[in-house]
Amino acid sequence: MQFAKPLFAAFALVLLAPGAHAELDVASLKQSIEASFERDYPKLDALYKDIHAHPELAFQEEKTAAKLASEMRAAGFEVTEKVGRTGLVALYRNGAGPTIMVRTELDALPMEEKTGLPYASHDKTNWQGRETFVAHSCGHDIHMASWIGTAKTLIGLKDRWKGTLMFVAQPGEEVGAGAMAMLSDGLFVRFPKPDAAFALHDQPFPYGTVRYRVGAGSSNADDLFIRFKG
Repeated sequence: MQFAKPLFAAFALVLLAPGAHAELDVASLKQSIEASFERDYPKLDALYKDIHAHPELAFQEEKTAAKLASEMRAAGFEVTEKVGRTGLVALYRNGAGPTIMVRTELDALPMEEKTGLPYASHDKTNWQGRETFVAHSCGHDIHMASWIGTAKTLIGLKDRWKGTLMFVAQPGEEVGAGAMAMLSDGLFVRFPKPDAAFALHDQPFPYGTVRYRVGAGSSNADDLFIRFKG
C-alpha cells in the first residue's frame, strides 16, 4: 500500500497543473499528499484486508462493488452501480477543468490461498459448474484500496484543483471481458470521456517508486481449444 503515495501525486499533478505555465509548489503538494495518506492509512489497510479476505470472481463482484460504492458516496462522489453488469462509475465535479479517469479492477481468481495470513481468504464459490476457493492473488485488493485512498486524497485537495474525477471500477478483468462489458453499457456515452486516464498494477519493486514503459507492460492470457475427432 505504501507505493500508492507517488501515484496520488501523479494524479494531482495532472489536475493541479492543467496549463503549460502553471506554477506548482511541489514540496507543499507532496507534504499535503503524505499527510492525507498517513491519516487515512489505518482505514485503507483495514479495507484492503477486508477485500482480501472476501474475494469474488469475475462478474460476481456484487459485495466488493457495494463496498467501494459505499466508500465513494461517503467521500462525496455521485455513484452509478451495475455498469457492465457489476462495475461502477463514481463522479466528482469540481468546476471547469479536465476529466481525469482513475481505474481499478474488482475480480479475484479461482484458486486457494495458502499464505497463512490472519486475513487470508477461505471463501468458496461456484465456478464453471464446480466449487472452488477464491483468492486475490493478482493484487486487485491492493488496487482497490489505493483507488479509494486516491479518491479521498484528491477530495481533500479540492481547493487546489478544478475539473471532474471519474473513478471506474471494472469487473471481469481476469477473464478479459469486463472492459468490453462496460464499453457496451455506454461507459463513454453515459459518462464523460476522460482527458487522461490512470491505473496501476502492483509489482515487486522498491518502495517509493513508480515505473512505466512505452508499449505493452505485461503479458496477455489467452486460450486455445483443440477438438480431436476419431
